[in-house]
Amino acid sequence: MATQITISNEDYVIIDDSFHINWADRGNGMPDLPHSGADSIHYMIWNTLQGRNEVQKCDGEGNMTGNVNLDSVNDVIHGTTTIQNLLDWGETRKTQIETAIAEHDAAYLTSFTAHVDGGGSPGDHVWTKAWVDYDPDPTS
Repeated sequence: MATQITISNEDYVIIDDSFHINWADRGNGMPDLPHSGADSIHYMIWNTLQGRNEVQKCDGEGNMTGNVNLDSVNDVIHGTTTIQNLLDWGETRKTQIETAIAEHDAAYLTSFTAHVDGGGSPGDHVWTKAWVDYDPDPTS
C-alpha cells in the first residue's frame, strides 16, 4: 500500500519516494487534478520527508498563488479527491506498470528464444513492442 505520493502536475508522479511515473504513463484512472485556470494544482506533496505536506496552487499562467497545508490522508485535494484516493490510485498504477513490464520482458524472452532456437542469429532478432503495449490502462 502506497504511503507517499508527490505529483508534479503534467510532469510526473512519484510513489513512495522511489517509483517514478512519467505523466504520459499515468493511465486513464488517475483522479483529475486541474492544470489550467485560476485554481490549478502545480505540485502536491504527501511524504515523510522533512518539511510540510502541501498542495501548491497557481493561476492559469503558472504564477504561484499559494499553498494549502495537508495534515491527513482524508484532506481533499480537489473536488472530492482525497490524498487517500491518490495513494490508492498510485498503488494500483504502480502494480499495473510493474505487471506490464514483467509481461513485456517475458514475451520478449519467449520471442528471442524461439528466434534463436529456430536458427536465427541473436543479432537479427527484431522486437518492436514496449511495456506500454501490455498496459491495461494506457493514457489516451
